[in-house]
Amino acid sequence: TQATFIPGSIFKIVTMATVLEKAPHLLEETFTCTGSYQMGVDVVTCGEIHGKQNTKQAFRNSCNCAFAQISEKLGAEALQSYVDSCGVVDSVSFDGITTAKGKFQADASPVNLAWGAIGQYTDLINPCSFLTYVGAIANGGEGVTPYVVEKITTEDGVAYKAKVETRDRVMSKETAAVLKEYMRNNVASKYSDSYFPGLNVCAKTGTAEVAGSNHNAMLAGFVMDEAYPLAFVVCVQDAGYGITQALPIASKVLAECKNVLDN
Repeated sequence: TQATFIPGSIFKIVTMATVLEKAPHLLEETFTCTGSYQMGVDVVTCGEIHGKQNTKQAFRNSCNCAFAQISEKLGAEALQSYVDSCGVVDSVSFDGITTAKGKFQADASPVNLAWGAIGQYTDLINPCSFLTYVGAIANGGEGVTPYVVEKITTEDGVAYKAKVETRDRVMSKETAAVLKEYMRNNVASKYSDSYFPGLNVCAKTGTAEVAGSNHNAMLAGFVMDEAYPLAFVVCVQDAGYGITQALPIASKVLAECKNVLDN
């Protein structure tokens, strides 16, 4: 609740939401990745050569070159406007706790804007606030306030039960539906459903580059089943890649959550 982290590529969820809300025509365009993308005297690099791809494929591949091109077409004003309005870097208050604020600065410099859209530059997210954001995607665009204590039971019965409070809408139903589809495709066609037996999981991994240390492994997502209304964020500091380090943790935790809910 009180920490902030460089998000890495899980922030591409927010950038893709900006495309859907501010520039949906970009869904019809394709982007080419040669492993690097020249921006004036600067270069944005990618871990692989992805070739020609549409937005859904670029999101699945987590392609830095494609998202650099997307950031150019979006512009700083559109990206900053959406981030400010959706509350993803705002603090969240619940159960007497106020979370730390995140940070996003849409720099006018094209390369800095690109790295910001990718989830680097000066980007910071609070895991709990980001959790409410991905939960809103699962919930059709409306956020839900989290809670720590679900209920307190005494000899006389239930003395306290948390209220599930709906927060402001952070995106349209249509945007939430497309993000669900894209995040579901990530798991089904890239990460593997074998991590999550019996669950329809939608997710995005991230590998956040941190100066002077190993990468932070990141993961954000939710379960697309009414019987298992679970959203999650995994942050593993100084661990490496999200796809190899964060996914197995989510796999174990969600399996135990499923077991509890089934019983």
